[in-house]
Formats: sequence, structure tokens, C-alpha cells
Amino acid sequence: KVFAYFGPAWLINFCMAADTEGSVANAGRWGLCVGPQSFYWGGTWICGAVGTDNPSLVKDIMLTMTTDKAVLKEIVEKDSDCVNSPSLLKELASDTTFGSKILGGQNPYQQLADGAEKVDMSKISDYDQGCNESFQAAMKDYFEGKVDYDKAVANFQTAVKEKYPELSF
Repeated sequence: KVFAYFGPAWLINFCMAADTEGSVANAGRWGLCVGPQSFYWGGTWICGAVGTDNPSLVKDIMLTMTTDKAVLKEIVEKDSDCVNSPSLLKELASDTTFGSKILGGQNPYQQLADGAEKVDMSKISDYDQGCNESFQAAMKDYFEGKVDYDKAVANFQTAVKEKYPELSF
């Protein structure tokens, strides 16, 4: 019995067992609300190869994939993903024909738009990804009972110091 999950927008389609016969998601019995704290997790990355012989085409593809509202809407329609376009999210939020099977027909885009507006990126740094990875690795050992809490924290700090010698605790 689960009361709720806190997670990113992609949790709905990729983690809720929608294709599993008899699951809550398959029966459309989940709902979505804006959580107490907005956050983002991840994103989709596209990169152009250094030395490409067609940088103009690479630029055009990147801009099309990230800023063309028709393409972004197609991504939403095919994958029910949350895209980086506040105006499109607002349009989708008012679309009464759009609904998620997992959410029992609820249109999630008002909640996604509201949550996205509250994301605070002011404290993001170049160190975040590496620190997150080191923390997860250290805590995995703790949760699996391989080390106690103090040792897990010490392992995390050691990993961060090795990765980023310019940082200190």
C-alpha cells in the first residue's frame, strides 16, 4: 500500500508499472498534485560533435528539438514528457482532450507547469552531479548494511575531496 511517490515528471510513464496487468497505474488509479517542494531531475541532453563538418545543421537540429513548439508538442503527445516550454505547458494544461491513462484521464500539465515555475536554479553548481553520484554510492553501502552511517558520510566526503580537491567540508 503506497500513499504517494515524490518524483520527476518522467516517474509517471517510466516507473509506475503502467503496462503491468492489475497494477494501480494500469488501472488508472493514480493522481498528480504539485508537491511541497519543486525540483528538477535530469533532462535530456543533446551534444554536437567537436569538428563536425556541418555546424549549421547541428545548430538547427538542436534548436528545433529544444525550442520548436510543434516538435515539443509532438514529444508530449508521443511520450507524455514534460518539455522545457512554459507557454506550451500552459497550453497543454488547458487542453481538455489531453489526459493520462495512468492518472485516470487527469491532465497533468497544470501541475507540471505550476511545479516548473517554482524550480529554483540559483544554487546549481558545476559540482552537483559529481556530489550526487558520490552521495548515492556512499549511502548505497549504508543502506545495504556494508558500513555504518558515520563511515558512509566519511566515504562520501573522501570521494568528493578526490573528485574536487578544491572543495572542503
